[in-house]
Amino acid sequence: MKVTAERIPEAQMLLEIELDDARVKKSLDQAARRLSQRFRIPGFRQGKAPRRVVESALGPDAVFEEAAERMIPQALTEALEQEGLEPVAQPSVEITEREPVTFTATVPLEPVVELGDYRMISVAKPESEYSDEMLEERLLELRRQHALLEPVERSPELNDRVTADVRAEVDGEQILDQPGAEFHLREGAVVGVPGLCEQLVGVAVGDEHVIPIDVDEDWDDDEVAGKTVTFTVTIHDVKAEELPEADDDFAMEVSEEFETFADLRERVDSGLREQTDRQAEELFSQEVMKAVVDRATLEYPPALVEHEIEHMRQDFARQMGQDPATFLRDGGEQGEQLLASFRTQANERVINTLVLQNISEAEDIEVLDDEVTADLQQMLAGMPTTDPEQAEQMLEDEGIRANVQARLVRARTIERLQQIALTNHAAGVSDEDEASDEDESDEDVSVDELEDVEDIEDAEEPSDEDE
Repeated sequence: MKVTAERIPEAQMLLEIELDDARVKKSLDQAARRLSQRFRIPGFRQGKAPRRVVESALGPDAVFEEAAERMIPQALTEALEQEGLEPVAQPSVEITEREPVTFTATVPLEPVVELGDYRMISVAKPESEYSDEMLEERLLELRRQHALLEPVERSPELNDRVTADVRAEVDGEQILDQPGAEFHLREGAVVGVPGLCEQLVGVAVGDEHVIPIDVDEDWDDDEVAGKTVTFTVTIHDVKAEELPEADDDFAMEVSEEFETFADLRERVDSGLREQTDRQAEELFSQEVMKAVVDRATLEYPPALVEHEIEHMRQDFARQMGQDPATFLRDGGEQGEQLLASFRTQANERVINTLVLQNISEAEDIEVLDDEVTADLQQMLAGMPTTDPEQAEQMLEDEGIRANVQARLVRARTIERLQQIALTNHAAGVSDEDEASDEDESDEDVSVDELEDVEDIEDAEEPSDEDE
């Protein structure tokens, strides 16, 4: 067997493997015997027909394919051992010649990650976007959910609910035909495209109205972005929105747990503050990861991204109640678009994972077995339906424990990076400082000084989206 190896981009090795004639002949003979055992060859007992007869009866391609199923994997295994290669995923194989039998194998190798000076990242923690105006808007939304709709004999106004026949054309081609559509005329609301609701205020009921809308070029629907959409609208009826008073009766209508409107207001206020705080934490985590990734240089095989895409496809199928084995296998335009979005997310996940794994090693971040057990016990405490025997099995399952440990290490690594980013920001460190003072390493902020910095908020564990 002759093997030539060439390192190619994206952390891969291209092997070209040529098999010797004796090996190929032996594999073809064995394949012919296996086929003659499975198929009846006239004039011969099972498994006794010679290769030339089997090839005549079933075709030489059938014999070659049967031989290749065992011959190629065996030869590849030997070639990998010969070259001292340890693939991180299954190599892709392509047979290029039959005489002599030659095939190529693209072997995905261990990624190469250069972190750069991640200890110099400097990121300010975003402030929560909470405001009193947001609270009032959220309370208004609640009142609208419990509003009464009363028919009125007049032209529509903002916040009315209308029933209308709506058609739309772009470049002479109809893109929408929805008779009897019902929607609220909210300021800034989108019906097809932005701007239509405002144009319907004050129009006559029962008449047909032609309304052209110029769509911005950056609108997220490529079919209409930068074009003029011509709507034809006939409003049939109008209902005015009568909001309930913001009083104790309304609070009790929302939920029996509220006795006064002040109780409802307090609950909405605390929920909104928690939401905006969480969003600020998530944004901070994203900005820190971006700062770290921007400094890193990575080379990794595409097979890692493909593996992540497959994992995402199966998870999404289960969430949708579909069969993971067949979901999105048939293609189609929507399926291709969804897979394209998976690819973007998968690529980002692979990059983040590789960077965090290398940083956790550089920072000697560890999670003890007792910490894994404690985390699992806390998780099981929130699952009252889990019986004791099943809980014990989960506590001892090595796969589950490994996943929990990896999650805790990841979270702890992100916490460390957030502390570094906040410390450097508090010290006035910036990318510009690094560029001008790159030879003055004694002035850098060390990781050992992190514990001495006061007034730094503990970073929360990242959301699922970050992972």
